[in-house]
Amino acid sequence: MSFPFPGTRAPAQQAPVMVSELAARRRMLDMMAQQYVSEIAAVVIPGVLVLFHLRSADPLPLGIWWLCFMALAGMLMRMRLRFRAQSGHLPDEVLVPRWEPAFERLAVAYGVAWSLPIFITLHSASYEFKLLLYLSLCAVTASAATYLAPLPGVFLRFFVCCFGPLTGAVFWVFPDHWHYLLPLCLLYGLVVFRHAAGTRHFVLQQVALEQRAAALARQYQAAQERAEWALAEKSRFLSTASHDLRQPVHALGMLTEAAALRNADPQMQPLLQDMRGCVRSLTLMFDALLDLSRLEDGSFATFPADVAVRTVFDEVATVFGPDAAHRGLALRFHLPRRRHAVVHGDPALLRQMVFNLTQNALRYTRAGGVLLGVRQRGGRWRIEVWDTGSGVALVDRDRLYTPFFRGGQPGRATAGYGLGLAVVARTAELSDVRYGFESTPARGSCFWIEVAAAAHDGAARARPAGVLRSRAGTLAGNCLLVEDDPQVAAAWSSLMEGWGVTTRVAESGPQAFAYLDAGFVPAAILSDQNLASGERGYALLQALLQRCPQAYGAMVSGEHAAADLLEAEEAGYLVFRKPMDPEQLYAVLARWLSTRKPIAQSGGTADARRP
Repeated sequence: MSFPFPGTRAPAQQAPVMVSELAARRRMLDMMAQQYVSEIAAVVIPGVLVLFHLRSADPLPLGIWWLCFMALAGMLMRMRLRFRAQSGHLPDEVLVPRWEPAFERLAVAYGVAWSLPIFITLHSASYEFKLLLYLSLCAVTASAATYLAPLPGVFLRFFVCCFGPLTGAVFWVFPDHWHYLLPLCLLYGLVVFRHAAGTRHFVLQQVALEQRAAALARQYQAAQERAEWALAEKSRFLSTASHDLRQPVHALGMLTEAAALRNADPQMQPLLQDMRGCVRSLTLMFDALLDLSRLEDGSFATFPADVAVRTVFDEVATVFGPDAAHRGLALRFHLPRRRHAVVHGDPALLRQMVFNLTQNALRYTRAGGVLLGVRQRGGRWRIEVWDTGSGVALVDRDRLYTPFFRGGQPGRATAGYGLGLAVVARTAELSDVRYGFESTPARGSCFWIEVAAAAHDGAARARPAGVLRSRAGTLAGNCLLVEDDPQVAAAWSSLMEGWGVTTRVAESGPQAFAYLDAGFVPAAILSDQNLASGERGYALLQALLQRCPQAYGAMVSGEHAAADLLEAEEAGYLVFRKPMDPEQLYAVLARWLSTRKPIAQSGGTADARRP
């Protein structure tokens, strides 16, 4: 039976024990089992008392008591070791009820053992020895209040069995001084009792804090796991949905180019140009969303190489030049005259960062223009994108690179989805690129990135930029397209037929081989990766190229990180990602097929070879 200290909870018999209380009591048992104060005291203090008592009386009775005390201490040590051995695997509801009564019984034995010398030496000890004995027992009681107080049942049993006889024997031990020693003993016992209550309260607070910290750690771990699961689910959703979402955008781009080939009405050209801009914006938005997702989940692998900045600028001119001209904005470039600006980094990431900065600058520029420049700073090249737009407000500067933040002037709608600069920041951190900006409200901004310089300026050559002229009927040859989406297939056929390419569209592998069996000889084969028939596009492309060794081949897919696509790229195959740029497709087909007249290639061509 345990007795509560003042201000503590009722004993277990009066109220149901909660799991948290059991855990607290187990923690207190663990704390008590870690301390060996009782064993040390059982060896040292009784020995001192026996030696001191040797001067005035026969030490044999106290010597026997000392030996019994050491045996009791050995029993306590054995109990501690057994408890610690079981504490590692027994649950609280089993361990606490089993060991609390055992320690309480041992506390009774210890208390009685400490009080025995009072009666053993009652008639034989000197006055000085009795004072030493009382002082020693008071010290032992105070020590017990410190390390036994967390368990009131254990402490109270020891306190009653040790300090109770000490106080009650004052009448016989000190017959001439009991009238002032008894009040002192009672006062001392009250102080020790209150000290034990305070110690228990403090230990309970510490245990509660530990439990709270453990609970918070578990909550944090659970929240982290939920966040990681949600991030993985989001990435999985984007990866799964990207193919279906890119299909109509891909078809729209192809149909727009096909319509431009067949249209002779000058009044339709601005509308078609706007459609091209919409398709380009959708494509860039898809790329930003997928890139941000891949950067967040760590699945974006980098492949550093030497990249000529002129090549990146030429691609910027090809992609954004028509839109800038249509809006009456000047898109200019500045390159150093004495040195070739060549950086070392991942070409795709570098292109994405420069594209996003350019698109951001054009979005916030109403009049004037955008300037892209590069200059050397130490061992790095700084690529800068200047604009004459509205600038960045002071209140927006800390949030500028956060996802989905869109700056702008109050009351004015801002285009975009707030992803471009977030992708720049994440990409820069991934590829060891420094980034930043300078801005003056109402005058413009300068966004910049700093990329490590290549070891040799001539390591990468820039491809010359040109202008694609009218392409209607400029190509000649056969192309086999494996595509199961009717809209996309119709758009591909319409566009390539307009260029002069004879196209056959197959929905599956058997249909593609049927065209070959019928005598169709393709010079180029394009295969989608995800087919409704369940076939792997990469395996099908390999089989078709084995049947037609003279043909060139490429993969087409709306996915970015599929294992088959990465394997195809490693094997040397060209892989197109949807939505595909018609200019890039034309440039590749112009290399693979015959041309009817000279064609000026754009800077966006991609190297291709037979597998």
